[in-house]
Amino acid sequence: NADKVWFPADGITKGDVVRYYREIAPFMLPFLADRPLVLTRYPDGIDGKSFFQKDAPEWRPAWMRTVTIRSDDEIESTRRSRLRGGGPLAGGRDLDHFLVDDADGLAWLANLGTIPIHVWASRTPALDRPDWCVVDLDPKEAPFAHVVRIARALRDLCAEIGLPSYPKTTGQKGLHVLVPLGGQLTHAQARTLGELLARTLEAELPDVATTARAIPARGGRVYLDFMQNGRGKTIAAPYAVRPRPGAPVSTPLRWSEVNARLDPARFTIRTVPARARRLAADPLLPVLSEAPDLLAALERLRARSGGAGAPRHSG
Repeated sequence: NADKVWFPADGITKGDVVRYYREIAPFMLPFLADRPLVLTRYPDGIDGKSFFQKDAPEWRPAWMRTVTIRSDDEIESTRRSRLRGGGPLAGGRDLDHFLVDDADGLAWLANLGTIPIHVWASRTPALDRPDWCVVDLDPKEAPFAHVVRIARALRDLCAEIGLPSYPKTTGQKGLHVLVPLGGQLTHAQARTLGELLARTLEAELPDVATTARAIPARGGRVYLDFMQNGRGKTIAAPYAVRPRPGAPVSTPLRWSEVNARLDPARFTIRTVPARARRLAADPLLPVLSEAPDLLAALERLRARSGGAGAPRHSG
């Protein structure tokens, strides 16, 4: 039913979303390759009910690849059992996560009612070694100007300690800043790196930045969320559509675009394909291949912050 309206205020249909994912596939697929996906399905559009889906159904096409992963709940319950002196729990649950290789796969997922697509930071077969660390700048009710200020401060901090960094819109109100890891850290170490970066910024910009998770404790400041690093944690995939009026898209940015004129709402399924074709190179693509000297960067960060602890590096 390609004419089914999914974004009522904009007249954007299911067919429009499917066509968008086919059109953006050449730019989006490098960020999906070999990564477990988590879907959010809106079969009746963004004003209807939605649900998450990790496990691929048995009736999926034969050409759609999957990767089998033990569910996060089972891993955690087994860990707690062992801490109490027990053995591994019986049973367990394996989930077949989708892997998408081509435009047909993207179109098939969209046809299920999928609007946003979320991705792991790691790829099969090295699922315990993430490619990036992410700091999510979540403003809630804070001014977007504060998000821009913090993002640029994070860029400067990373540059000072020798880390590359790459921004993208979340497709909502905030920004993601990704630091490439090159598979040199575990998920736990990536989270620690994200926390060190976030807390450094919080100390330097206490008027606008906070790591407080409880919304009342944020005091109108931008939340620096480092908790999206971890095994099984996901972020909105680059070029993923978000379920908000206007059909905004999580869009890779050049740092030169992160300024007072930046308006994330301009990046939509109607504008992003032409933008992607116009750019000479995808500004986020290096996050997939760069492997910076993390040990040196962590030592510089520790020295800069007065000797605070850093995660153990294991390359």
